[in-house]
Amino acid sequence: MTTRYISVADTAKEVRKALKAEFPGVKFTVRSDSYSGGASIRVGWVDGPTTKAVRAVTGRYEGATFDGMIDLKSYHTTLVVNADGTPEEVHYGADYIFTDRTLSAEFGVTLAGLFYETFGRDADLTDYSYRGDRDALYRIAEHTPGPVRSVTKIADVLR
Repeated sequence: MTTRYISVADTAKEVRKALKAEFPGVKFTVRSDSYSGGASIRVGWVDGPTTKAVRAVTGRYEGATFDGMIDLKSYHTTLVVNADGTPEEVHYGADYIFTDRTLSAEFGVTLAGLFYETFGRDADLTDYSYRGDRDALYRIAEHTPGPVRSVTKIADVLR
């Protein structure tokens, strides 16, 4: 079986199409970048799905992995099934895909409300030496798609 190589620009198009299909109505920015050591794609969005949900979609399009324990970048191919049912081995041009979820001020207010409902107090974000409240808000955000329609058992998220 021969391997078909897909450029980083074409990989970005595939990522954009997959995100649009998986998360209709969410606006994503998908930017590709080629450089001497390889290529990558950056995906950004506001509120919307969690980072974990987006990574589940974008991770399929990465063409390399990195093992920091042995400082080794490894390239790999992916087996895909074409529309006609035939399998094909492809190598995606983006070594890595980075994701960046931004939270709007409105969603931040919602998260603060969820924190208050859970703990009965406002989050203390002024003391930067104490990370507890910031970490709790981060965990709430990472497990809460936005805008929030219904959230139950936030305390379970924080365990």
